[in-house]
Amino acid sequence: MTTTRVSVVQLGSGSDRESNLDAIEKSLRTAAENGSTLTLLPEASIYRGPYLPEYVEAEDGPAITRVAGLARELEMDVVLGGVWTESGDPEHAHNSCLVFDRRGRIAARYKKVHLFRLDRPGEPADDEAAFTAPGDETVVVGGKNLTIGLSICYDLRFAALYRGLAQAGATVLSVPANFSAYTGPAHWEVLLRARAIENLCYVLAPAQIGTDDTGFSAYGHSLIVDSWGTVIAGADDSPAVLTVDLDLELVRAGRDQLGSLAHDRPDVYTRPPRIEDLHG
Repeated sequence: MTTTRVSVVQLGSGSDRESNLDAIEKSLRTAAENGSTLTLLPEASIYRGPYLPEYVEAEDGPAITRVAGLARELEMDVVLGGVWTESGDPEHAHNSCLVFDRRGRIAARYKKVHLFRLDRPGEPADDEAAFTAPGDETVVVGGKNLTIGLSICYDLRFAALYRGLAQAGATVLSVPANFSAYTGPAHWEVLLRARAIENLCYVLAPAQIGTDDTGFSAYGHSLIVDSWGTVIAGADDSPAVLTVDLDLELVRAGRDQLGSLAHDRPDVYTRPPRIEDLHG
């Protein structure tokens, strides 16, 4: 059996970066005590609040450097789910997922491709594009036992992204999130399990809880889903560290039994559909 122990962290980050970093450190130390070699942090772990250009960091900035140092000290791979990084435009940062290896080196970086927008009647729109520049690349990072496909939060609604990650070799899908409490009860678990089932991958989904200074409320309910779509660990709406052993033989066995990844027809999907008139 080839297993890897991993942890998924649920946080209630806010606008106080030092408090957030202290909570990150506490969670990473708990994961290390649990024996995890890989830990995933949610989107907006370092700062969750109104857009402030002074909190956009270079990759050697102080907050990112602190997380890198913890990865190095604890000899743990760490996925920092989403942090504002420089885009070249002071009005729009990238929302970047950074993956640190056990030496504290940034081994991979993914810039969020799909930017969240939610329009509710009678309320201001939640529009990530107002302060975020979208990325234009998908990313898979390979480790000793796991191959991880990277994404962030709202990406979860776009199945084609995850299919591409799985076809590129991902056995684990990382979905760090600050998922809306408005849509979460209906959509969060359903979409996570669907991405696992469709792609025969584990799905690791660390999430935020609570309401930030902009009034945005996060759903929480971090989940770990196996490659058959079964929820194997979950949190409620409190801070948590979920730790499980991932069995990559389960992924291989599922793909041997159900070969849907080999049955894709991109030659068909890329052609526009023929339009018929039902009453013609």
